[in-house]
Amino acid sequence: MSFWTGISAASFVEHARLNGCSTPITMITEDRLPPYDRVLLSKVVDVDVAHRLVYLSSGESMKYSKLVLAIGCAARKLSIPGGNLRNVYTLRVVDEANAIAEASIGKHVVCIGGSFIGMEIASSLVLTAASVTVRFEAKGIQVIVNDSVEQLEGDVAVSSVILKSGIALRADVVVVGIGVEPPTEWLKNTSVEMDERGFIKVDRLFRTTADWVYAIGDVVSAPLPLWDIDSINIQHFQTAQTHGQLLGYSIVGRPFPHPVVPFFWTLLFFEFGVKFAGVSNAVHFAVISKTDILDEQSRDVTLFSIDAKADVQGDFALLRRLERSS
Repeated sequence: MSFWTGISAASFVEHARLNGCSTPITMITEDRLPPYDRVLLSKVVDVDVAHRLVYLSSGESMKYSKLVLAIGCAARKLSIPGGNLRNVYTLRVVDEANAIAEASIGKHVVCIGGSFIGMEIASSLVLTAASVTVRFEAKGIQVIVNDSVEQLEGDVAVSSVILKSGIALRADVVVVGIGVEPPTEWLKNTSVEMDERGFIKVDRLFRTTADWVYAIGDVVSAPLPLWDIDSINIQHFQTAQTHGQLLGYSIVGRPFPHPVVPFFWTLLFFEFGVKFAGVSNAVHFAVISKTDILDEQSRDVTLFSIDAKADVQGDFALLRRLERSS
């Protein structure tokens, strides 16, 4: 077996070995560090699924019996004027995290994107940066909603962020968290089928449409049987880890011991935790907290979606998932 490193890949290796798989496994990455808690991009440049070969950027090729694509995703870049200025960062690797932390000391930081990634970046910088925009008011963090970024300005390095509303924000550092893109261009000439966005389509056992080729992690669009969903892409740590576990069982012919329940959690300011499990299009949520959610001492918040259709099996698995994470 020959494949990439990352969360889902490391999880697969662990559980394949635990389940008795003794086949030689090769992990390939362009990163200079051993696997750590981030899905890494590979240095594989092409694959020949007909002859079971992968080609490396070094010019070498490797034979495989089974191929697992755990290639993660690439951070989406800004496609606006000024997006290539210096001190404009995305966050995917350790070097980028260190660069952001160092560049932000005593500086004015703007985080573009309101996902939990953007919130985590803002909360981690609040103690060292002079100001962080897209932040939480109680912690001195300015939050701007119902607006979008028109352009970044500066000579060589960024100096301001111009919003569509006309507001200009001072910015010595800009951190962009606007989603990811699947790095699957090199697979387009193979028999590996992808959806319209470029995510690899897999079945319940994470088999692709190419023989002996599997895919797991952020880069796949996979079924979610518990919710009767044929194909969905979920880009969370826990989901990638579960993909690896499931493949580690199924690749040696063993059933997965419990249902797959999507789950993520985030910890802001090292004191405010939020957990979310399941899949929901619900507009309304019930909030359960160990203390008053507005209390500064609140440490744990759980969100339950309120759907019209009851799903006893799904709700039970969701509750068990939350229980195990507590």
